[in-house]
Order: sequence, then structure tokens, then C-alpha cells
Amino acid sequence: MNCNEQFDVIVIGSGLAGSLLATVLARHNIRVALIDKNVHPRFAIGEAMTPDTDLMMTILSHQYSVPEINHLSSFKNICHNISPSACGLKRSFNFIYHRSGEKQTLQETNKVGVHPSSHLFRQEVDQYMANVAVKYGVKLLEKIKILDFNINSEGVQVYLEAGKKLTANYLVDASGYNSILSRKLNLREVPTRLKTQSRSIFTHMVDVKRYDDCITNSKNKDGLFWYQGTLHHIFDGGWMWVIPFNNHEQSNNPVCSVGINFNNHRFPKTETSAEQEFKNFLSQYPGVAIQFENAKPIRDWVSTGRLQYSSHSCTGERFYLLPHAAGFIDALYSFGLVNSCTIIIPLAARIMKALSRNDYSTEPFMELENLQQKLFDYNDNLVNCSYISFASYNLWDAWRRFWLLGSFMRQTKAGLSKELKIAAGKGEELAKFRDDDSLDSLTPSYEGLGDEFFQKATTTVEQVEAGLLSPDEAASLLMSLLNSIDFLPNNFWKIGDVHRKDIDTESAFINSEHSRFMSWVKTSKKPEVKKYFDYDMEDLVSAIQLAAAKG
Repeated sequence: MNCNEQFDVIVIGSGLAGSLLATVLARHNIRVALIDKNVHPRFAIGEAMTPDTDLMMTILSHQYSVPEINHLSSFKNICHNISPSACGLKRSFNFIYHRSGEKQTLQETNKVGVHPSSHLFRQEVDQYMANVAVKYGVKLLEKIKILDFNINSEGVQVYLEAGKKLTANYLVDASGYNSILSRKLNLREVPTRLKTQSRSIFTHMVDVKRYDDCITNSKNKDGLFWYQGTLHHIFDGGWMWVIPFNNHEQSNNPVCSVGINFNNHRFPKTETSAEQEFKNFLSQYPGVAIQFENAKPIRDWVSTGRLQYSSHSCTGERFYLLPHAAGFIDALYSFGLVNSCTIIIPLAARIMKALSRNDYSTEPFMELENLQQKLFDYNDNLVNCSYISFASYNLWDAWRRFWLLGSFMRQTKAGLSKELKIAAGKGEELAKFRDDDSLDSLTPSYEGLGDEFFQKATTTVEQVEAGLLSPDEAASLLMSLLNSIDFLPNNFWKIGDVHRKDIDTESAFINSEHSRFMSWVKTSKKPEVKKYFDYDMEDLVSAIQLAAAKG
């Protein structure tokens, strides 16, 4: 490397988010340097994909004409284009509620079936994406420590070890908690505004049993197996994740990601080691312990302090902080990667426009910062109320329906018209949206469901924590709020039916619900419906014809 090299954009951090952005920019002839203090392959968590993430990957791939990103957009694509060992199968979100000292009877559980998504074995997937970035011309600098940087009206200077310096027109921080931009520019909020209070212990293990083999009354009636999804063990004060990479026939990867997130107030961190804390936890929850009778960690346990951090700003003249550099909430609901992709979709276009105009003023990026902060606040409210709701199964069962509703509206608003274009073989038309993207369509939101709908729900749950409502009273109020919705077709997904514990979005019933929903969009006389959900009928017809032609 020369002592002084010039680039258009420097990206700090070659994890998945940094490599995705670098690849998109390089694909459009932007000179990009990607810098990382570590080297691939390497351990990373953030392994569970979601339908939202798959959708954003698909849009990102087609919008910027990078087919390799679409290789990450589904379980099938990863197996075929990367490696079967690079992923596990995610056919469902599975939640099992546990009570201390009691056996699990499967009476207090929830399953949410989804179109086959993935668990990412990050050390393989991250290395794949970094290699794709290099293929498109990105200069990847690994095992390089950044000593300092400077941003002024003339550009960006990044100072490396051994007296080396890189210069560029724009700087993106895609690192994480130890973000050098946040530290030097004093962007962190101290204290953080975030409500959630959680910490984590985690590792990778082998010989973790399939939960279906751990229980006597595990007869499968719905086609959804516990082991073929992301398994969440819920308890009063926190939750555990079990994310296998060996839960499909093609895999030869025996690893399973395991971790527990504790409410910091209920379970403050002590001098107890993470491994001992895990053993102590299993001794209290026999319904979980049976799954780990033979399990062995294959790497050291990690124990964190409080997970939550935030920034009062994530952009300024000539720089931007991607979500993990700006803030973090909790791994519950797997929002990390989807939020990164959500931001990268419009950010890449804004950076390219700034470069073409030689104008790096902050104003074009402020709307994007507002979106990113809105995503943090939404996730914080959703997760904080989840931790409160873990005190009671009935409250948890009611609250998780609001997550489902928000996820549905996000997928529908962001994807209905764009997915139809892709399905109709018109994916190249998405490039036209790059400079005219609708940021509102990328946000999980509840517009149209009534004034302050989500705020009413969060306030109800927070009143439980304040001792103003019992968990059962709050659960009843939440279900009433869901059943007051007149914006969606009546009984959509039966989300307001307290007896409906499981939902399979791949089932014939749900597919018919989607068809009914799309018909309702076209025939509805409500202006907010057209605003949030409209689509091109020509694209729908083309998609159906193309699907029929493929048999």
C-alpha cells in the first residue's frame, strides 16, 4: 500500500453491513477502501435472518444490480451459491415460556411460521461478502489499526499504522460499539436515552439436542418443528436463543449458537463467570436444561455489560454511522441486520449523488438520520415492553402480536410494489427508485391504525412495570386494542383472537388471507390504504403469468 492513497469512500469495518455497502458503491464505479482491525474468517453473532431481512436483501440486490447480495436473501440461495454449512434453516420463530423450577408442558408456547429463511454462520457469510466486495474492486485492508482521522471541508484523512494515510471524500463507520467516529466526535448519548436494560452471555456449542427430542408430547400437527427455526426460551427476566446451523439435511456444520439475555435490573452482572451463570440458569429451568445435557462449548463464553448504547447524531458533513456504530438495543426479534440493510438502501444513493455533485453537506442525509433514530426508538419500545411482558405468559402472548403486526406492515409497505416487480421479471426497474426512495415505506410503523396506536400499547405495558396495572389487566387491554383496528380487513391473520397461539405465514389459510388483503387494497375506499399499500396491477398479472410459466 502506498503511504498516501486516494479513494472516494472509506468504510470502517468489514463485517456484513460494511461489506454490503462497499460492494454496492464499488459496483457503481466508486473507489472504496474497506478497513478492519481484524481478519476473516472470524466469530460474529447476529445470526438470525428474518423475512424483513430477506426482503431488504432482495431489494438491495435488485436496486443496485448486485446479484451476489441476492444470494443471501433466502435459505435456498445461501445453500446453492455459498455453502450449506454457511446457514441453518429458519422455518419459524419459536417461543417457549418457562417458569422457574417447573417442567414445560408446551401449553404456553407460540410458533410463527415463515417462508424458509436462514441462520447465518457469520464467519463464512461475512468472509463471502468481503470477497464479493474485493471482486467488485474494493480495496480490503485487514489487520490494520486506525490511529486517527480528520474531516474538513477538503475531505477525509485516515491515519493508519506505519505512517500510512488514506484520503477520501466520504467516511462511513460500519464498526460497532467502539466506533472511532462516535468517540472522537462525541456522538454518544451519555446516559443513553434507551429504555431497555439488558446484558448477554453467549457462545457456540455442539451436541445441543433438538428440542423436539427433549419432550414427550412433541407430536407435530402443524408441520413446524421446534428445531427448524430460531428457538426462544422465554422466562421472567429474560430470554435465551438457540440458533442451530445443523438443522437441515445438507448441513455438515455441527455448531449451534446459544446465548441468554438478562434484564439488568432483575439479574445484575456479578463476578460469576458466564459459564457458571449458564449452569446456574439451567439448574433453575429443567425445561431448558434437558436440551443441554450433552452440550459442550467450542469457544470461550462471552459476558457483556449493558448492551444498549445510542448516539445523538449519526451524520455530519462527509460522514455517516451505520446502525451498529450508532447504537444497539438487543438481539430479540433480530433487528440488527435488517436495520442495517434498511439504511444502506437509501444511503448508497445519497453517497453516490454527493460524489457526483461534489456536495457533501449534511442536509440530504438528515432524513435518513431521522429514519435511523426512529428505528432505534421503535425497537427500544418493542424490546423494553417485551422484557416487561416476560413476567406473565398472557401478557407476553398479547404483546408479541404487536411485533407481528408491525412486521407485517413493514414488509407490505416496503415490499408490495417492489417484490411484484421482481416477481414479474422487472427487477431492473428498481434502479429508477434509487434517487426517489420513500423512507417512510422502510419503517415498521402503525400509521392508519388509529391515533397513537403503538404509543397506547407501550404505555399499557409500561403501566405494569409501574405497578398501575396487573399483567392480566394489561393483556386484556392490549387484545381489545388489537380488536379495535378497522384499518385492516376483519380478522386478518386472526391476530386479535386470544385462542390463536400459532401462525404459519406459509399455510393455505394465510396465503388466502394475503390474496384477500391484496384484493382489499385495490377495492378499499380508505385513502390511507392507497397511501401505504398500493401496487401496480400490471405487475401482479405479470408475476402470476411468470410463475405459471415456470410450472
